[in-house]
Amino acid sequence: MKKSAMLLLCLGAAGVAHAQSNVTIYGIVTGGLGYVDKVATPASGARSTGSRVGLDSGQYTQSRLGFRGVEDLGGGMKANFVIEGGFTMDNGASGQGGLTFGRRTTVGLSGAAGSIEVGRRKDYTDFIANQYSTASRMLPFTGKVHGNNIDRSTGERANNMVYYLTPKFGGFQGNLTYAFGEQAGDNSAGQSVGFGGNYDDGGPFAAGFAYWQSRKSATVGTTNNSSDQGASSNAGCNSAGLGSTGDVCVKVLMLGTSYKIGDLKLRGEWSHVKQPLINASSGARPNFGTTFSATAGVAAFTAGGINNDKVDVYDVGADYSMGPWLFKGSVIHSRFNFVGASQKGKLTALVLGADYSLTKRTLLYGMLANLRASDMYSPGLTSNGAPGVDNNQNALALGILHRF
Repeated sequence: MKKSAMLLLCLGAAGVAHAQSNVTIYGIVTGGLGYVDKVATPASGARSTGSRVGLDSGQYTQSRLGFRGVEDLGGGMKANFVIEGGFTMDNGASGQGGLTFGRRTTVGLSGAAGSIEVGRRKDYTDFIANQYSTASRMLPFTGKVHGNNIDRSTGERANNMVYYLTPKFGGFQGNLTYAFGEQAGDNSAGQSVGFGGNYDDGGPFAAGFAYWQSRKSATVGTTNNSSDQGASSNAGCNSAGLGSTGDVCVKVLMLGTSYKIGDLKLRGEWSHVKQPLINASSGARPNFGTTFSATAGVAAFTAGGINNDKVDVYDVGADYSMGPWLFKGSVIHSRFNFVGASQKGKLTALVLGADYSLTKRTLLYGMLANLRASDMYSPGLTSNGAPGVDNNQNALALGILHRF
């Protein structure tokens, strides 16, 4: 009798444990037609441009496949994990430089004291940008004008991360982040830290901030040990001639706010970025009206380039919901300080878009954007190319998104 009762008790406990655990397979597939009116074609001549049309993946947001699980440990405590990889829908390649699960790989605990996760993921600047900037609304036309994504608004990640979120206190939640550089004998080499907070009590007003900084690693020219920001977008952290291992090489401060009036949401976000190790001029300012475009994030007078020590980005816009429709509009203006230059470089983008929800999981979208540059090389609106010697570029995206 005692053995039977014990067996029933064990089977019951196993059933409860199973009921309190779950694993979900999820993902997003998105892509569509992309058009850019002017893209540099140097093979046809040093100053040639041409239009470009094609099938583009990840227009609205990046396509992805992920696995997440939660287990109820009792007493209000839960264990969780997320494993997520990005891919390009048009050719099936892995995103994030070919990493199989490059978007996120975390495991953690949550409870009354907040939540903590360890692994690879985005930091809190991404959370603030998603709430208040154009990044989560019209992604493909956002990153370049945001200083070639130097402010991390369109999705940089950090390896070796410890990510802590406080419980909510009357609508406020705070964050602390630390990413190890993992270099023996020098804990500061390649290290990154961040913190922030956000207030959102479900009412019409919300506001938040985030701070992030990275230190130079011993291995330059690729990526910082703890951060995705590499040579293509962060010259200050990845130039062998600038600073020493362990020096702070990038600082990002981000503020955002929104206010909702019925179906209309007004929003705004400001980013201030410094590359403290950049302190030398790169010579006379070229004639941008006659000089062919340079590689953004690497060359002088480009967004995030080798003489770009400061960037300010202003991103304001509005979202309006009307039944299955969502109409979106933004103006993004960024100003670049170039060491030794008498004038600041400027990028200004006007971005318009509309979504039509077929179901809760499937939507059609359209986006149109114009980018103008002055006193600097234009990085272009998208990854499909800069407009050469022309400081003006237009782009269009039409596509479909499905969540599962």
